[in-house]
Amino acid sequence: MEMSMKSRKELSQAVARRYRKADRKGKTRILDEFVAATGYNRSYAAMLLRNYRGARTVASSGGSTRVVAEKHARKAGGRPPVYGKDVQLALEKLWKRFGYLCGKRLVPVIRTTLPFVSAHRGLKISSTTCTALQTISPASVDRLLAPARKRLFLKGVSHTKAVSALGSQIPVRTFSEWKDVAPGHFQLDLVGHDGGIAEGQFCFTLSATDVCTGWTERRAVQTKAARNIAPALENMRKAVVFRLLEIHPDNGSEFINHILTSYCREQGIRMTRSRAGRKNDNCYVEQKNFDTVRKLVGYARYVGEQTVGLMNELYRLHGLLQNYLYPSQKLISKTRCGARVHKHHDSPKTPADRLLARTDITPRMRWNIHARRQAIDPIQISTQVARLQRQLLALAVRNPGSPKTEEGATA
Repeated sequence: MEMSMKSRKELSQAVARRYRKADRKGKTRILDEFVAATGYNRSYAAMLLRNYRGARTVASSGGSTRVVAEKHARKAGGRPPVYGKDVQLALEKLWKRFGYLCGKRLVPVIRTTLPFVSAHRGLKISSTTCTALQTISPASVDRLLAPARKRLFLKGVSHTKAVSALGSQIPVRTFSEWKDVAPGHFQLDLVGHDGGIAEGQFCFTLSATDVCTGWTERRAVQTKAARNIAPALENMRKAVVFRLLEIHPDNGSEFINHILTSYCREQGIRMTRSRAGRKNDNCYVEQKNFDTVRKLVGYARYVGEQTVGLMNELYRLHGLLQNYLYPSQKLISKTRCGARVHKHHDSPKTPADRLLARTDITPRMRWNIHARRQAIDPIQISTQVARLQRQLLALAVRNPGSPKTEEGATA
């Protein structure tokens, strides 16, 4: 088995001392053993053992000088870094304020909001750093944010339960049937805030995503009871700037029930569902659960009416950033080349931009979108979002395993 470089260096250090002290025959024997162990050329091995961290006396005009060979750290190769620590810290501040976006989505947001960033004293970002942020690439952003992103990785649990025969009366719509749909077709999902222990009562977030534009609305409910879902959905319907045409949930009992089906009939909303055990049928909302819910409120346990009110205020403010400012990318095509799949995405656009690009929206709807966007101050709203996040974290249940703690928080 070939010796590693680290082992060769350790062996050289140990043998060099014996080699320099040995006589002629001893050096020959040590050199033979060293060459056989390391595989080095004999001349190179002899030179290495003679000079490895050795010391010699050199004559100079001022007298003799003793020179000791020391090991020096190898300098890193490549080009020097373009962006320093100040740019990295500024990126982390903006990344946290604007929803922990990836580089391709964060760069358009930064360039759009640079006038607000440079004018905001609380961020403490210099003009030199702002100039660097105008030209930074998405790849550089992802590279600089990699250490901070690695520290935030977590994962939640599923709360979906199968339901009765009512599901046979609701048509199934699979993942391949969502191409070229108009705005208004929403997929629904429920995200639980159980703190890692799925027992007792705790809050949920109802998340709805429009398949065409990526427009996302979220509402918090105290429990996943069927009576809580229809009012939350009605609140979402009033907040969306376009008409709600269809809802598409999974097979959970919180969705497949007579309360929600009756609500859809009264409002003229079509209702379809996913296949059991096929998360990909609901992929447009499933893929946004982490980006729009978990990154915002985390994985803590939340209970009680006060918490629900605070979460809904947080979702209302963050929804302005999510739908009018934060861009997203849509998959255009996939090409398989052997074992690799190459995915091609469109340029990053906000849900509002995707809506404005359509020709089938009314002039009044177009005017409303422009008016709402112009009224948004992204730095002020992100500051309010951060404040609400701190207040929400203060209401989190610290010990989910204690019944007394949960009862007190629920009351």
